[in-house]
This record gives sequence, structure tokens and C-alpha cells, in this order.
Amino acid sequence: MKGERKLFDETFTTYDYPDMLEENLEALGELLELDAAELRILGFCVLMHTDPTLTNAADELGMLGFNRMLAVLSTLLDIPQLQLTRYLSNDGQLVRAGLLEVNTLSCSVTTLSSRLSVGNSDLPGLMRFNQDEPIELFKYAFRLSPPGELGLDKYEHLRQHVDIAQAYLAKALVEGRSGVNILLYGPPGTGKTQLSRLLAKTLNTDLYEIACTDSDDDPVSASQRLCALRSAMSVLHSHKSLLVLDEIEDIFDSPPPMGMGDRSKAQKGWINRMLEENALPCFWLSNSVESLDAAHIRRFDLVINLPNPPRAQREQIIRDCSADKLGNELVEKLIDHEHATPAVITRAVRIARSLNPRAGKKLDATVECLVDSTLKAQGFDKLEGAQGQRLPSFYSPELINTDVPLDGLVEGLRKHAEARLCFYGPPGTGKTAFGCWLAQELDRPLMVQRVSDLVSPYVGQTEQNLAEAFAQATQDGAVLLLDEVDSFLQDRRKAKQSWEVTAVNEMLTQMESYRGLFIASTNLIRDLDEASLRRFDMKIYFGYLDQPQVQQLFSTHLQALKLKDPTKTASLRLRSEQQLTPGDFASVARQARFKPFANANELASALIAETRLKTAGKQRPIGFVH
Repeated sequence: MKGERKLFDETFTTYDYPDMLEENLEALGELLELDAAELRILGFCVLMHTDPTLTNAADELGMLGFNRMLAVLSTLLDIPQLQLTRYLSNDGQLVRAGLLEVNTLSCSVTTLSSRLSVGNSDLPGLMRFNQDEPIELFKYAFRLSPPGELGLDKYEHLRQHVDIAQAYLAKALVEGRSGVNILLYGPPGTGKTQLSRLLAKTLNTDLYEIACTDSDDDPVSASQRLCALRSAMSVLHSHKSLLVLDEIEDIFDSPPPMGMGDRSKAQKGWINRMLEENALPCFWLSNSVESLDAAHIRRFDLVINLPNPPRAQREQIIRDCSADKLGNELVEKLIDHEHATPAVITRAVRIARSLNPRAGKKLDATVECLVDSTLKAQGFDKLEGAQGQRLPSFYSPELINTDVPLDGLVEGLRKHAEARLCFYGPPGTGKTAFGCWLAQELDRPLMVQRVSDLVSPYVGQTEQNLAEAFAQATQDGAVLLLDEVDSFLQDRRKAKQSWEVTAVNEMLTQMESYRGLFIASTNLIRDLDEASLRRFDMKIYFGYLDQPQVQQLFSTHLQALKLKDPTKTASLRLRSEQQLTPGDFASVARQARFKPFANANELASALIAETRLKTAGKQRPIGFVH
């Protein structure tokens, strides 16, 4: 082969690269400080992957091991083999810049074009035909991020984290510090990308986004994105810029670069090294950190969780983006839904306004339809299903029967916002409704959580859900009402599984540390753990309605349903009923929506039927006993 190379050099004393390849190689050499040998390697690789003749010629060499490949390239490119080994190592500039990928596994046997490949399929074409500035050679890898749309006021709930990040990044940029990484994580649409843009703006620094798609707008692989990241680090290192890499889950689950094997140890080591040595500060964005190894997470300088903003900020975002063209009822629905993120809402409003540019309140139906469709696709309840408790217009705390007087409770809670209340008693006696009334009187949002919202079959997830519920309530300044609390505070002495004990322990811990108003409701107070009972400031029993309350509610419902009882015959039928609750009246009122009552006696009969079901339930035999 050496003889053939000598004959070629004697025959072709000079030869040129085709198209714009020579000019682009020279420009790239200046940009990345590549020497002549490195440019020769890169030029050969570009031609091998764009010129069919050279591709076929390379394949004619057959299957090559790594050492054989070095010998071949050394002869073809007239570069000493030892020097070539250094150029093609993972520490070489060509690999670090994401220009080349080299399969260095000595045990692997493959073709030369597979041994030596480009970092991105768009690169060879750009190298041959690009006529713009050298940095345009990397437009497949990164692009300048557009300006952000949100101000600091939209991140008031994260103000401390934002201030720390701003100060830390400012110092890192001045000092040229390497290995600066910030992890931003949270549900989609909570403003992670916008926060990275806002921080870049406050620092008067360019922010470049690592590409997620290729020139055809098709998604690129994790390894290609890593190559793009390395390219950005090499090209922009002197620009004092910031980088942002979105949806990083696939990167941390991806195999290590070519030549490092597929073992998890090699993968972890590669990512750790990348985090420690990157030349520019980088934002890493993730919707969930569950897939990230703890060893990776601890290497981030700052880890910032972006949950759905607090209720007050969600309301401000909705009103700002809609220019007050949404009705108050829909705004309340959007605010109350914990999974309706700002991005989902603003996109729906933008589409609705484009369809109805001159509409006033007529945007509501379109916005609700669009938001509901997105929430359904994400696996969440629609807006209507997520609404908080709504009290009837005639609700009054005088229509509940408790064992302690409730006079002055609201004033006391206004003076002492931190309290833990336990509401217990039979179903339907108004425990949840009274919690809703309390929240309204205190002018605070109500956050109702039920067993189905929090219990998970996965180990540790129930405890995490409980912690998140208390954290969300704290963030929103909400009254937290936990319904069917006996599921979380059951007597630990009766526990059969270890997770039942840990769930109770987590619940007790959260109750102790919560600094707001917490209300627990249960039908089964005797099943509660004794330690939990001591932690409640008040335990209030909600009993069945007394006769004056029954008569008042019956009269109110007659008026609402436009029924009359002039002789008081129907109301007299209820005087002997001892187990009527506000829930029974609500149930028959719902029944009347699709099966209207003809007269007052039918309404009374429906109420009596509700109480008979309770009696029948008590008399029902257990198991096989009759």
C-alpha cells in the first residue's frame, strides 16, 4: 500500500477538494484551532461519506479492526500512526467538538466508513456546500434561542432560586468557569424554557438551544444531540454564551459514545465527565427526574423544580394572556385545575383569539374545548371534573348539626391561620361542604384531595403524593381538605403491610410541619391512629339534622323546585325521620334534574327512601350469616 501511495503522490502532485470543502475546512480550522493533520482527517471523512466512489473504495478494504484502521489511515493521509491515535481519541478536538465519531473498540471488526463517521448526517453536505459564516456549519447542532416572553414577576414563587441562579451564572461567566450545570425540572408547560431565556436576558448573554431535530425536522437521536452539545461547547467557548438542552431523559438513558462500550458503568462515567468538564454554563431541562441517576443529579450545581405556579400567579397569567376576554367561571375552572399549566392555557387562548379576534366573552367555549382535549390526552381530568366544591346558593352553616358551637371559628382562624381540624361523622352530614364554606369565608382557595388522588400501588409513591399535596397547598396558600383521611391515618397496630405504616408516618410528619389550615374528614374516627388524634387542634362531630333544620331545608328545596305544601302534610311526614343529612337533600335535588317531582309528597317520599337505605344497610347480613 505504501508503494501505491508513493506512485499516487508522484502522479498527482497537487489536488483540490471539491465544491466549497477547502474554504470551509480552512474556516473551521481557524474557528476551532485545528491543525493541518486534523483538517486532513476531517476532509477525508467528509468525502468518504459524500462521494460514492471513495465510499466504495473504502469498503473494498474490507473489514478492519481498530489497529488495522489506524495503519490504513496513516498511509492514506500521511500522518504517523501514533499521532493519528491521539487525534482520534475521545480527548481529540475532532471528537470533543462532535465532528467525528470513532469506533475505538479493538475487538470490533467493521468497514472503514463505519469505523470513522461524522457526528451528524447534515455535516458533510454543509462542509461541501456552505457559503455562509463558519458558525453556520453548525446550524444543525445549535441555534440562537428566541427572546423569552415572561418576566421575573411570573416566577415569584421561585424567587430565591432565580436570584441564586442569576448571581451564580453571572460569576461563572466572568470567571470562565467550566462544569457549570443547572437542572430545571417539572411538568411540561410550567415555564422551564422560558426561565432559561429570562436568565439569559437578565445577564445580557446569548442563549443557544441544542437542536432536537435535523434539517428535515425529524427528531435526532440522543447520541447526535450529545455530539451537537460538544460542538456548541467547542465553537462557542470564547463567546461567553449559555446553552440549553431540553428533554434530557433520552440522553441519560442512551448508550455511551461509540467506542466506549455499552456497559452502564461506561455510560455513567461518560455523562459524569461531560457534566464536570463542559466549557459553557448549560441548562438541562427535564419533565421528570425519575430516570436520572442520583450520581448524575448531585453533579448539577443548581437543581430547580418548576411546579405549576401558585393559584394567584396562574390567575394573573390567565388574565394577562386573555386580555380579560374569558368569563370568571372559566377562569375559576382553569385556576382550580392543578394540571392546567400556563403553556396549555396560553396556547389555547392564543388559538381562540386568532379564531375570534373581535370576540368578548365568546372565547370561553373554544378555550375550554382546547384545554380539555389537551388534559385528556395527558391523562388528566377535564376542567369540569376537576372543579372544587361548589356550595348551593342557600347554603348556611346553621344547617349542619355539630357537637360544638361554630360561632367565632372563622374569626379565630383569621387570627391564627395555622390549624388542624378533624371533621367526623356519618356520610352526607356536611363535612366537606363546611370546609368549602370556611375557605370562602377566609378568602382562601380550597384544595380537596381524596384517596383516589393520592394512593398509589407503587412503593413510596403514596408518601410522595402526600408530600406533594401539602407542598402544593402551601404554595397556593390553600385550605387543604383531605377526605376519607382514615385511609392515611389508620391505626398502625392493625397494619398488615409495611407500606401502611410508612404512609401513616408520612401523613403525621406532613401534618406537623404544615403551616396552613388543614382539615381532615372521616366517617370512621375510631379507625384513626391514636397519635393522629392528638395532633388535631379540634375534633368536630357532624351529626344528623335536627327537626328544625330538616324543616328549614325541606322548605328551601320546595321553593327551589317550585313545589307547594299548603297543608304541611308532606313536611309532617319527615318529623319522625332521625337520620336525614344535607347530603340526602343534595341527592334528591340532583334526582329532580332528570326526574322532576310532581308534588311535595314525592319529594318527602324520596327523602324518606334515602333514610331507609341507611337502615337497610345496617341490617344487611355479613358474609354467609342470615
